[in-house]
Amino acid sequence: MLRSSWFSAFLSLCVLACGINLTEAKDKDRPNIVLIMADDLGFEALSCNGSTSYDTPQLDKIAANGMRFTHCYSQPVCTPSRNKIMTGRSNARNYKAFGNMDPTEITFGHIMQNAGYQTCIAGKWQLDGGGPGKGSTPKGSGFDQSCMWAYSKNLSQEENEHYKAGIRGTRASNSRFWKPAIIENEKYRPTTMEDFGPDVYTEFIMDFMEDNKREPFFVYFPMALTHSPFIPTPLHSKLTDAEKFQSKAEHFEGMIQYTGVIVQRIIDKTEELGIAENTLIIFTGDNGTGRGLISWMDDRLIMGGKALPIDAGCHVPMIAYWKGKIEPGTVNHNLVDFSDFFPTIAELGNAQIPTDRIIDGHSFLPLLQGSKKNIRDTVILHYDKDPNSSKPKFRRVRFAYNGEYKLYSNGNLFHIPTDWDEQQPISEKKLSKELQNVKTELQTALDQLPAWEPDNSHFNGQADPETQKRLKLMQLNAK
Repeated sequence: MLRSSWFSAFLSLCVLACGINLTEAKDKDRPNIVLIMADDLGFEALSCNGSTSYDTPQLDKIAANGMRFTHCYSQPVCTPSRNKIMTGRSNARNYKAFGNMDPTEITFGHIMQNAGYQTCIAGKWQLDGGGPGKGSTPKGSGFDQSCMWAYSKNLSQEENEHYKAGIRGTRASNSRFWKPAIIENEKYRPTTMEDFGPDVYTEFIMDFMEDNKREPFFVYFPMALTHSPFIPTPLHSKLTDAEKFQSKAEHFEGMIQYTGVIVQRIIDKTEELGIAENTLIIFTGDNGTGRGLISWMDDRLIMGGKALPIDAGCHVPMIAYWKGKIEPGTVNHNLVDFSDFFPTIAELGNAQIPTDRIIDGHSFLPLLQGSKKNIRDTVILHYDKDPNSSKPKFRRVRFAYNGEYKLYSNGNLFHIPTDWDEQQPISEKKLSKELQNVKTELQTALDQLPAWEPDNSHFNGQADPETQKRLKLMQLNAK
């Protein structure tokens, strides 16, 4: 009897031990995921993508050691992109207002948290709707740890006074860069003039990685770089306090370069922690480059297209790095839509995708694993930056794009490789049978979204003022 009891206890311990080992093995099969999203960085700004205006050696090196995507598409501006990438859903289904995300939305933070991942976010949020109870918060969106740039409305009067006391004599207003205004885990974090916001966010993430190196983690890093103001980074030495807040377009290249430095620091941290082969790092941008910036790709002049639905507004860089899993130097030409990140992250983490709502994305994990098969034939974009405005600043549009031809819901069809700025819609009279079939396929894709009749009447048939201004600048610079 005693022998039997001893054996039973021994067997139970073995089962328990095996259970622990199986759990650990299961966790090891699920990679850590770090998603890094630069702010206002279009496809044309990286030299590995063909830029002849900017030298981006660190990002080029990361691309050479991983997989570079040539056809990743965001929304044209920040809040719409954040809603889409975090939920896997079209703005036609989930977008309320600029600077806001519906708190009933299920984010990749939620699903990864529910799957047993430790979750962290740092950088720029911009989804709280203007204050408590009006939108979504990092904690309410599934993130265990957070270190966020704070707007003035995110700080109490006392905190605002504390913050401003250290920057008298400068033009800073809740800086996201030098002497940043920061809320860390829902508490104000004092900073000094020597603190550079992107470094603070990065160090917070690396500390989180170190604390959670023995269990799977998910990090979302919506960066402050490379949004204006265009300021000198720590790559510059001996800066005065005033110089740290002076915005000049010439600093944009340095901001991109420092973005690469930060991504490499995170990669190096995975090596230091011994988790590089079990950590996928993805880098992208939230929308096109700022409209005032002019770049060149060989002989092609590109005016930054932020907030505009043209290629320069929503064609963004994308690089995936996963040591030992992704073949170095791979270039992928398949279409990737921002809605695809949600199901990809879910599949990697064995997380449950909600079944009570439509998810528009498709997992691109097969592409990371070397598949050449398309995960989607079209990218579908719904864009209405200010749905509650009677006179929005930007036109309300919807389009489907197959990587060559783009069809808008108003019937305009463009051939993007020969008309990047969409100035020459293809006449119905010139449509061959083949192009008629393309147009039909694109229209079928558009019809997947809910019915919508956008009101652009206040534009009186003209392009919105920002588009007109952009085209005039391009014409001047082309002379």
